[in-house]
Amino acid sequence: MPTRLVLTALEDLPLIQPGDDLAGFILAAVKAADLRLENGDVIAVAQKVISKAEGRLVNLSDVAPSPEALEMGEQSGKDPRLVQLILS
Repeated sequence: MPTRLVLTALEDLPLIQPGDDLAGFILAAVKAADLRLENGDVIAVAQKVISKAEGRLVNLSDVAPSPEALEMGEQSGKDPRLVQLILS
């Protein structure tokens, strides 16, 4: 039997907030799309949405960039506070 790869983007997922039941939202979207999960199926979820559901949010105004982040931010044109979060 040939191997198949089928990618399906789920629609109508709400914006995820801290504490949301991400798995529940995904399962509801699967059902709303009239799909059925089968043994061996793989669900790919971006880390960003997982972090949001887990409440792992950081306010950039609270981030103090290190000298390294300041230098890298200047070289890359990126906000040094964001660079600091990536380094951390």
